[in-house]
Amino acid sequence: MSSRITNENHTESERFICPECQSDAVITIYQAESFRYGSGDEAADLTCRIPVRSCKKCGFQFTDDEAEEIRHDTICKHLGVLTPNEIVSIRKRYSLSIADLARLTRIGEASISRWENGHVIQNAANDQLLRLLRYPENLERLKKREEGAMPVAQQLQPASAGKVTVVQSAFRALKVTEYNIAAANAFNLRPANA
Repeated sequence: MSSRITNENHTESERFICPECQSDAVITIYQAESFRYGSGDEAADLTCRIPVRSCKKCGFQFTDDEAEEIRHDTICKHLGVLTPNEIVSIRKRYSLSIADLARLTRIGEASISRWENGHVIQNAANDQLLRLLRYPENLERLKKREEGAMPVAQQLQPASAGKVTVVQSAFRALKVTEYNIAAANAFNLRPANA
């Protein structure tokens, strides 16, 4: 559905169809829209400019996917996370498919797809990881790790670090004995106020 901008607030549509009367006499007007995001004390009032389609024939007004994308981007900016287009651009910068990015980051393909399509907003931790991928050296580290070329201890050390310290696990395996089994079976949680 292409459109031709005629001025700052108004667009003449070439191919939008009115869902009410099926006319192609649809124009686009950009309007400010305010909406509430969140609930309770955490709620925020956000504002964005969205395209509103208006049929010159029957007067029916509607919004479409473009308005939804703008609302979604407004929420992402409010939360301080990458927008779907920014996530796509990081992936495409390295010519990676969603499956490639999922394999490297160990994030599920479905999650990445939902973030890129604006169905879900990524949490802060995943957003941080995606932001780190803007730096090619971080992507290369993930590729080397996947290939097994870099030992885990080396991956955790800064490039300038000298000696690598091996840390022994503080956990040990217990032998299964009749005493352990009896103790486990007798164990019961008590209420906190007891």
